[in-house]
Amino acid sequence: MASENYASNGVATAPLTSVNQALNFGRDYSRLKNYYETWSADYDNDVSEENYCGPSMLADLFDSLHRAPRERQSLRIMDACCGTGLVGKELMLRGFAPVDGCDLSPAMTHLAHKTQAYARLYGGVDLTEHNPLIADNQYDATFCCGAFIQGHLPIEAIHELMRITTQGGVILFSTRCSFYQDEHFDKFLDKLTASAQLCALPSFMNAAYLNDVQAHYLAFAVNK
Repeated sequence: MASENYASNGVATAPLTSVNQALNFGRDYSRLKNYYETWSADYDNDVSEENYCGPSMLADLFDSLHRAPRERQSLRIMDACCGTGLVGKELMLRGFAPVDGCDLSPAMTHLAHKTQAYARLYGGVDLTEHNPLIADNQYDATFCCGAFIQGHLPIEAIHELMRITTQGGVILFSTRCSFYQDEHFDKFLDKLTASAQLCALPSFMNAAYLNDVQAHYLAFAVNK
């Protein structure tokens, strides 16, 4: 897998912040949804204070794959786990047309709507399940930023991202380096590439994410 390494700070003991509290729900999605419903109003400010750069990094990665400006307005894009719309805003700044988005928390999608970066938004979407609201083979690119972390999406949710992406389309997602290692993400992705379901594209590895936290930003072409 091609990669680009970004310099970042070393790992430090994590303080008890809103971001870190969100890691402690053990994939109890009812409790996690309630947490984000309450947190939504303060989310942007809280992650900004921790220098969260995941959305801009993932948008930069996609930007490097689509250099022709004329293509950008015609691409169909889904921002899965869109939150308050940080990825959508980054894509809009880079000249992409309004995208679709979905999130577990309706309160978060309500805030995403205010960014004007989204054409359609779906609240209450659990990506660990097949969602009939989102059709198969619909998107040229599917993003998932900040959700492959402790207590949130399991690695198997990659299959739902693949389902809604077109043949030859792209999935792009971030994962904290620690989560990638603990969940054996490399072995899971190796199986998908060995079976030709995915084809690895250039990625950003060991890159900045939050204060003292690194992430991998991965891109794959989807084969069906």
